[in-house]
Amino acid sequence: MEYFWKENKRFVIAVAGGLAFLILYQSLVLGKIRGAAELAERTRRNKQMEIERKMAQGVPSDDSLVAARRDRDQNRKVLATMAPETTFTVPERFLLKPKSPAKEVYDNLVIELTDQLREKSTNGRVAFPQTLGMPDTVLAENAPELMLRLAIVERLVTLCVDAECEKIESINPLHGADQDERSSKKSRFLTKYSVFIRFSGKAEAIFRVVHGVQKKGSYLAVTQFEMSRPDSTKDVFEAGLGVALLKVDDKGAIDAQ
Repeated sequence: MEYFWKENKRFVIAVAGGLAFLILYQSLVLGKIRGAAELAERTRRNKQMEIERKMAQGVPSDDSLVAARRDRDQNRKVLATMAPETTFTVPERFLLKPKSPAKEVYDNLVIELTDQLREKSTNGRVAFPQTLGMPDTVLAENAPELMLRLAIVERLVTLCVDAECEKIESINPLHGADQDERSSKKSRFLTKYSVFIRFSGKAEAIFRVVHGVQKKGSYLAVTQFEMSRPDSTKDVFEAGLGVALLKVDDKGAIDAQ
């Protein structure tokens, strides 16, 4: 044994050193690499499981995202087409100018418009209600919306006179205002202002009014319509018509997507 050690001392030391190096390399280098690889594999599996869980809960896949983007682009085209078709061109007198005293402008407009529409109805031999139904007390921040509703009122009364109706029973310019506000808050691109009018006349006159509100450039969406004939011996019908001014913001909808 002593002879073997003397003859092979250098070889044994070299082999022992190599083994020690391999052991250290395995534990310090390869061990860390294997640990990092195992951690990466666990992370990958966890992420895969998370993705599968989200997909099971309704998170869209790549294919569904592609389809959604295609639908979005199509909706953009529809909105771009819809906007000019549903435009109601508001006369300048019903638009509040910057820094104008909102309440004062609104109050003056109500008085002025009431007189003008009453005169127009009288000249057209159409019985006119006592008031336009506008609120007496308003806040400055509500004035712009109420002025838009006045624009609708003017359009409806003008149509009734031009169609030769017999009577305007009543006007409700705040018809469904709460519902309008709720639906407008839910929508990213559509705001509406509704008005309801009751009037009477021959069937032809009533349908001329209904047709007139849908004229391009001064379009009002028909949201409600009812018609009855109280006296079957007379060619006079009573009608209730609900319309809405639609403000379509196609750019706003696109920016929000």
